[in-house]
Amino acid sequence: MKNRLALLLAALTVMSALTACTSNGTESSLFSFSTDSLQASVSENASAESVTESPSEDPETTSHEPSADPSQAQQSSKAEQSSKAEQSSKAQQSSQAQQSSQAQQSSQAQQSSQAQQSSQAQQSSQAQQSSQAQQSSQAQQSSQPQQSSQPQQSSQPQQSSQPQQSSQPQQSSQPQQSSQPEPQPEPAVETDIGGMALYNELFKIENKVSVSIKMDSSEIDKLQADYMKYSAAGGDKKSEIYRKADITVTVNGRSYEIDEVGIRLKGNQSLEPFYSQDGTPNICSFKLSFDETFDDKDEYGSSAKTWTDKAAREKRKKRKLATLNELDIKWNICYDMTNIREVYATKLFEAADVLVQKIGLSQLSVNGNNYGLVKIYEPIDKTFLEKRLPSSAIGGDLYKCMWSDCNNSGTHTGRWTGTTYKTDNSYGIQDNSRGIRFNFNLKTNKKTSKHDSLKNFLSVINKRGVTREELEKVLDVDYYASFMAASYFAGDPDDIRNNFNNHYLYFRKDNGKAIFIVYDNDRTLGITYGLNRNCAERNPYSNYAATGGDQTNPLIRSTVCHDASQSLIYIREKYASMLKKLSETPMLTSDADFNKMYSTAKANYESIITPYTRFANQEESFGFSLDGNKNGGDRANMSFEQFRSQIMETYRTSEP
Repeated sequence: MKNRLALLLAALTVMSALTACTSNGTESSLFSFSTDSLQASVSENASAESVTESPSEDPETTSHEPSADPSQAQQSSKAEQSSKAEQSSKAQQSSQAQQSSQAQQSSQAQQSSQAQQSSQAQQSSQAQQSSQAQQSSQAQQSSQPQQSSQPQQSSQPQQSSQPQQSSQPQQSSQPQQSSQPEPQPEPAVETDIGGMALYNELFKIENKVSVSIKMDSSEIDKLQADYMKYSAAGGDKKSEIYRKADITVTVNGRSYEIDEVGIRLKGNQSLEPFYSQDGTPNICSFKLSFDETFDDKDEYGSSAKTWTDKAAREKRKKRKLATLNELDIKWNICYDMTNIREVYATKLFEAADVLVQKIGLSQLSVNGNNYGLVKIYEPIDKTFLEKRLPSSAIGGDLYKCMWSDCNNSGTHTGRWTGTTYKTDNSYGIQDNSRGIRFNFNLKTNKKTSKHDSLKNFLSVINKRGVTREELEKVLDVDYYASFMAASYFAGDPDDIRNNFNNHYLYFRKDNGKAIFIVYDNDRTLGITYGLNRNCAERNPYSNYAATGGDQTNPLIRSTVCHDASQSLIYIREKYASMLKKLSETPMLTSDADFNKMYSTAKANYESIITPYTRFANQEESFGFSLDGNKNGGDRANMSFEQFRSQIMETYRTSEP
């Protein structure tokens, strides 16, 4: 009687489920499942053929607890009609079903467990009622009832509505895709390649760096033609047009590739064409621009690039390498056989807390040809300032200071003068293509500046009897004293003091005060090749410039020289204090630090120091050596040891 009652209830359950599923368009899937379930009760292979395993399946994915299933009522009824032998057979099927993620196998596990736990109709009836309630709820939530969730998950519809889910739904929901990787989004285009991490490594002397330039022959021809065109025009004109090159920068074996980089020749007195007249290559200095768009029709004419993708053009305008918009590359024009003096000098300025550009060493290759060892330079621009000054100080006028024969209107007067900081020094915006450059060449705020800070500064420092209060309103006095002291020990005959050249002037935005920035110290620490002016024998308080003649810079003359203004003697005292501090640093008390840097550079680059050919403009051989010739005139350099010993002796015997 109990068995008949169970069969009747099971039949009612199935019909109820059929009605619910038919109303949801799932009739065919329900019939398919029911048929498979009935076959599973007599054949162990029926359920095994429907299993799909994920190779990444976690052990937790296969549940060992009984799962609720719409066919539970039918299977429970059959369990009551089966003999103990059939139940044992089904128990074996249940063991196999536990290894499968398919719902019908999980259902058989529940059936076997229920059959073993109870042979009474009342328990079977309760199981049927529970299954019926779950079936009705799940039929509304899923179009595939056979893939419903476990009983403990029945209170979470979002889980039970996902097919073939156990404890890890994502692994079992689509088994046919489990062995395939998930599709990945397209990588974002980098606008700062390498970022600060690369910046921090690029200029380290300990690192082995190389720069590889690849240019089509047509682009090299354009570079050559640019030089010839502006050189023939005369008047110190030079091209500012960039040509295209692909660049690879490698640091300690890790490479950064940048396509379509702007490249042009660089230099003033040292500017050379790519090829000599007989076709022999010259060794050249270059400027690289990572954000060049090549679409200025005034510069490129009919070959100007057309950008069809505006977003791509905007990314190009923001592109940087190691936080830099540009990178300068200079060859060893002064034939410094240590190859590190300019790099070492930057450490001296940094020890004095003076702003100085990063300089490093690198191998250079052009179209696979080894050009030997060069120096790479961080440009002095707004990005340079942002790395070193507080945000409140950013936004002021920045000037590059040099020799010029132009007046403020850009007219060539024929009278060349250095940046002496006299009121007749010229200022404006440099235009190399027209051969126009000033003593003070504005590099920031080109559209808005009226040069008010500069004009006021020149007025104050040229005032007879200028007071301490007046000067301190326009000059960072402590910084200035440090700058002058470090410049003395660097001994560059082509700097602000000795040749009125090669530095930057910046007016801080927050207080309007002027600060000086070191630039182009390639003739430092005993380098006399091409300009034989031994600064090691110059008194630190001298009234004269190393290149000859009186010190005509009114600021230097009135603050650090022998005949300093009485009201400004305190600045000379600050200068003397910083001289003493630097003279006691290991950088100047012995050669050990210098020799250590030299050994590091030699170990990294000695194997590539000799270029692949003898360049047309090459006057000396390249190599590594600590030797020098103090009496070699402008065809040789002092050794660092000779320079350091002499300037330290000069300093110790000098008085204000």
